[in-house]
Amino acid sequence: MRLTPARIDTIQSTVHAVLGSASGLAFAVLVGSRAEGTARQDSDWDIAIQWSKRILPMDRLGTTEELRQSLCCALLVADSQIDLIDLSDARLTMRALVAEEGVPLWIGDDLAWVRFLQNTWAQLEDNQWRRQHAA
Repeated sequence: MRLTPARIDTIQSTVHAVLGSASGLAFAVLVGSRAEGTARQDSDWDIAIQWSKRILPMDRLGTTEELRQSLCCALLVADSQIDLIDLSDARLTMRALVAEEGVPLWIGDDLAWVRFLQNTWAQLEDNQWRRQHAA
């Protein structure tokens, strides 16, 4: 069962200020049981994120942790309840899940989101073609 539009709006309004104030965040997408509408009270929050290229790789870890702490405060949960998935390090399976089943929470850079979707779908098509034509 997917989230209802009303529930998506509630989640987005809760985290919008936090995500919007995260300098360099290109987009954030809810995945997992909360995106599927199957979450329990103790379910964690799985949020896939993409940083802009101006955030240096060595700064991403600290910036991601700051975002996690801010989301914990906004959602009133412990830091162990927030899982942030950095899409720059994610494998194709996770990127496909985000592209096909994720619920966008915040899009700060439309072009980055569209490129992410295009690249992910192109890699999925290429992967499928290679499987079908493998010798």
